[in-house]
Amino acid sequence: MKKKQFFLACLLLIAVVSLSGCDVNARNLLNSSKEKDKFVKVEIVFTDGQKLVTYVKDLGLESDARIYVGGASTNNFYDARGNITGAFNYQRVLYIKILPESSGNNRGG
Repeated sequence: MKKKQFFLACLLLIAVVSLSGCDVNARNLLNSSKEKDKFVKVEIVFTDGQKLVTYVKDLGLESDARIYVGGASTNNFYDARGNITGAFNYQRVLYIKILPESSGNNRGG
């Protein structure tokens, strides 16, 4: 009987939070932290010829990226441990090449 009451209380709490207007993303609650921390080692080549070897979360815009009026965007790049080391603008990206994990150094330059 107590398990049923506990389950109903949890269900009621979830319903209240969902209906209260809070910005709750249920997918984030269900996904494991391992899925969130998958980084891809890439070489980003910019329109001015500069190259950057770094890690990104996604090959497209991240869910927490910012898009500004006129098409500019900011997206973070990371070191091998997942620490943010900078940001780049997709408007300046010519292409992104996926690198094998063992090639080159771990951080861009």
